[in-house]
Amino acid sequence: MPDTILYTQVRGGGERIEEFPADDIKYGFRLNRPGAIEFKLALDHPKTTQKNIEEGVHEIGLEREGTIVKVGPVLTVQEDDRANTLSVGGEGLMAYLRKMHITNDLAFSASTDDQFDIARALIEHHQNKSGGDFGIDTTATTTSGRKRDATYLREAQQNVYDAIVELSEVDDGFDFNFNPITREFDLFYPSRGRRRTDIVFDDRNIRQFNRKRDATSQGSSVIGKFADELIVTTQDSGKIAKYGLTQRIVVHKDIPVVETAIDQVTDAARAWGIVPNLIVLTVNTTDPQLFTYEPGDEVKVNWVSKYDEVNEFQRLIGFDVNWTAANEEAVLYLEPL
Repeated sequence: MPDTILYTQVRGGGERIEEFPADDIKYGFRLNRPGAIEFKLALDHPKTTQKNIEEGVHEIGLEREGTIVKVGPVLTVQEDDRANTLSVGGEGLMAYLRKMHITNDLAFSASTDDQFDIARALIEHHQNKSGGDFGIDTTATTTSGRKRDATYLREAQQNVYDAIVELSEVDDGFDFNFNPITREFDLFYPSRGRRRTDIVFDDRNIRQFNRKRDATSQGSSVIGKFADELIVTTQDSGKIAKYGLTQRIVVHKDIPVVETAIDQVTDAARAWGIVPNLIVLTVNTTDPQLFTYEPGDEVKVNWVSKYDEVNEFQRLIGFDVNWTAANEEAVLYLEPL
């Protein structure tokens, strides 16, 4: 079994506080999402104290085979005296963005501001506040080459995480992540990951195959409602022919610009036009080796299904690792390209 160390550290990337004995850990990674970590500690163990692990105060870290693979805030603890356990939950560094809000007017221009610089500026806006520095490194100077207009009003108090996700999901956007070792805010254009012709998931390494298709949110026509009674609509004749006229509405009352409104409706139509087709694979962590792939990679899936055979590249949108003292396996989440 791979050597796995669970520990806490001071918020913001400070010194390590304590290492913990745990034999059942689940941790995960998601594309443009924080990814969770969950584990249980024996309540009567001498290390299981509030001094060593406290929600909102400390960070949890995970080291695998000598490499730090997960770091982020401790968010929940649940004490169960009968079961003699302390259940602990946390997320990756990206979770800090959910606790940040834009409290000043910020304006960016497509003539001068790259979308990467806008994303970094939103984090810096909060970290420059008294007590707001969570040790996230935004000093990188890479750019995407795609400049944008963006305005954030103080009165809206928009959440920084939501603002960055929204910025990343527009046409010609980007992906982002936080390095658990350096705490750097990493940005990827046009997308994170690469095609992995060296990785194939099939009956040699797949322990369980699961697939879900869900037409609940599908929409072949999108109606956008914006500021000053501005309404923009779009529809896809091909999708209407297949699914019928299924309508969805997107509302952004803070957007008065027609071009921006059209972009919002176009992006929504692209996302809602298809039926989500999520494949979940439970696989071993030795072939291929865990962490030789990452969210965003395109990997080959070859599975003989009684319902609908799969033999194509799929995009890895995230994975979880289930680790015990006796076993380790990964659960992969994939979507069609």
